[in-house]
Amino acid sequence: MKISVITCLGIILFLLTACREEEFDQNHVKDFSFTSSINGSTYPIKVALPKNYSTASKYKALYVLDSKWDFNLVAQEVQKQSEKFQRYDVLVVGIGWGNDRLDDYLPVPYKSGTGRADEFVKVINNELIPRIENEFHAAQSREDRTILGHSAGGLLSAYCFTNYPDIFGSYLCLSPSLWVGNQIVLIHEKKNRPGNQARNGRFFLAAGELEDGGMLPPIEAFRLILSQHYTGFSQAYNLAGGLDHLGSKKTNIRKAISFYFHQL
Repeated sequence: MKISVITCLGIILFLLTACREEEFDQNHVKDFSFTSSINGSTYPIKVALPKNYSTASKYKALYVLDSKWDFNLVAQEVQKQSEKFQRYDVLVVGIGWGNDRLDDYLPVPYKSGTGRADEFVKVINNELIPRIENEFHAAQSREDRTILGHSAGGLLSAYCFTNYPDIFGSYLCLSPSLWVGNQIVLIHEKKNRPGNQARNGRFFLAAGELEDGGMLPPIEAFRLILSQHYTGFSQAYNLAGGLDHLGSKKTNIRKAISFYFHQL
């Protein structure tokens, strides 16, 4: 079967348009790094500014862990949802690695990590967030801050929820490694529940249907805990069908950003 020249040109034009829609304008990204006085590590930071960014306005801030891997996709999705909802008030802040990744993200020692999550959370809260508020005009309220993390980053996001609930109002928690430390985050959740459950906010939890290594049981337990004890939070859960730990990440990031914008 022959395809006409006009049809071919139409297909090419469609593909080029689709590619442009997926691109994120790097001219809207500001880069800097800072050396923490808390743990001595240097962190590369990326900030994606929204359309029509103005120093006269205040912005919500979405903090993305594992910036090297996930910043661009999150920024693309935020840009797409911003256009859909016609609201341009979200900064995307990518946090790069300073120490070893597991060193910063895990609250207990594991493999190469020494369990310095508490220090890293202080770096974010005491040093990074004030700078984003001062230099990029992020709003200063807990309700306007969101954290997104996958795997060990998802674990850190959940740890912020259970142990540092005054920092973030929204959590996009993807395939969190809740099995780490004999489910230490779930232990902390139960301990801190009386003081935490009266709060409100947003919580998106997700995983892949084919997650292995004992990932799913504690995630399912956490899902039930959230639904039963944290009724002040708008919640959603996505189990990506037919996808594993890494394969589900892009799908769940997209769904997480969609959930976030629907809740604004």
